Amino acid sequence: MKTLLKLFLLVFLFASAPVFSQDSEGDKKKNEVEDRKMKRKKAKAEWKAKRLKDRGKTKMVKSHEKRLQTKETRKRMKKNRQKATRTNQNKKEFFLIRLFKPKPRTGAW
Repeated sequence: MKTLLKLFLLVFLFASAPVFSQDSEGDKKKNEVEDRKMKRKKAKAEWKAKRLKDRGKTKMVKSHEKRLQTKETRKRMKKNRQKATRTNQNKKEFFLIRLFKPKPRTGAW
């Protein structure tokens, strides 16, 4: 009877040990997930603050530069910027513009 009781006690201890360890591991995973969520939330808030600051800075620079130039200068700058982006993207001008643009003159007959 005593051996049966000892055997039962041993089986009970070994069978219950993994159950307890799984519970503590599940709590760890839950805490890790919560920590990751909090880190992500904090990083997003920092990103938003930085973005807002950068946008304000660029807006100030743009308004300052706008005050320095006349309307004609701004138009010329815009036209040149559009031409530069078109060239960088390897796109041609609109075909009607290319068709009616004056041909370059050369010195040859």
